[in-house]
Amino acid sequence: MEKHLLLTRYDPARATRGEMLTVDDVLEILSIPLLGIVPESEEVLRASNVGSPIILHNAESAPARAYADAAKRLCGINVPMSIPSARKGFFDKLLGRRAA
Repeated sequence: MEKHLLLTRYDPARATRGEMLTVDDVLEILSIPLLGIVPESEEVLRASNVGSPIILHNAESAPARAYADAAKRLCGINVPMSIPSARKGFFDKLLGRRAA
């Protein structure tokens, strides 16, 4: 069976700050095809605490969709890859300026 990478608990903000490797860094180091990226989420912890797979606990959450998409890709279905980004909300942008 061919090896694939499923990158879990990915946090783009931490990657931007250099606290974890970026997706590109991981791909360069491992040199295997990317199957999917599961974003860091408290939803996974909640599902784990109640003993339910995230895909059943909250099927609409970002991690559940990422796992479902990865499973589809593994089965040969062409699903667009979604890479989580460190998006800022309106108030983050508005208040994001820091004093020097």
